[in-house]
Amino acid sequence: MIPSHWFRRIVLVLFFMEVGGGILWVATRLAPDPAYKPFMQTVAGLIFLFGFYASAPLAARFLAPVASTDGPLQRRLAGVLASMPVGSPVYLYDHADQQANTVGLGQHHSRIYLTSGLVRRLSDPGLRGVIAHEESHVAERHILGTFAYASCFTLGSYGTNNNTVFLAGFLIFLALRRYFEYRADAGAAARVGKADALAALHELHEIYPLGHGIGGSLS
Repeated sequence: MIPSHWFRRIVLVLFFMEVGGGILWVATRLAPDPAYKPFMQTVAGLIFLFGFYASAPLAARFLAPVASTDGPLQRRLAGVLASMPVGSPVYLYDHADQQANTVGLGQHHSRIYLTSGLVRRLSDPGLRGVIAHEESHVAERHILGTFAYASCFTLGSYGTNNNTVFLAGFLIFLALRRYFEYRADAGAAARVGKADALAALHELHEIYPLGHGIGGSLS
C-alpha cells in the first residue's frame, strides 16, 4: 500500500472490507439455492478483485492527495524525467518512507508515485533507474498479469477445493510477483542503460539492506 497518514490507511482498509462484505452478502442472497452459494461467492470474489485493482488509481489519490510542495525537489524530478522516456504520469508527494509504487490496470490509467523520502536518498542516475523500473511494470502490463493470475487462482480454488492446490497456487503467485520484479529490472536497464539500473539497485540496497525493495509496485 502507498505510504500515507495512518488515518487514511485505516479508512481505506475499512472501506474495502465493507465493500467486499457487501458484495459477498449480495452474491450469497442471489444464490437460487444453498448449493450455488460457493459459486456465487467465487463470483463475488472476482468482482471484488476487479474493483480492487481497477480502483487503485483512485485509492492512491486518496492516500496521497497533496503533491509535494518542495520546489527544488520537484524541479530536480522534472529534470530527471526530461532526460528519460516516461509514458506514465509521475507523482511526487511528501512522506518520510522511501518507496515507489505503480498503480493502474491499463497503460493509459497507470501512475507512478514517489515519496519525497525516497527521492532525497537517491542520486539522479539511481532515480532514473527506479522510475524506469516502475515504468517497465506499466509497459509490460505486470499489474494486469497479477490481476489475471489472482482471478484464475480464485476460480481454481473454487473448482478444486483442495488445500494442496491452494497452497501451490499461492506460492506460484508469490513467484510470479518476484519474476515481474526481475523483468522490471531488465526493462529498466533497457530503458536507461545498465549503469543507471545498477545505480538504483545499489542505492536501494543501502536503503533496504535486507532486500525489502522499493515498495508495493504490484499491490
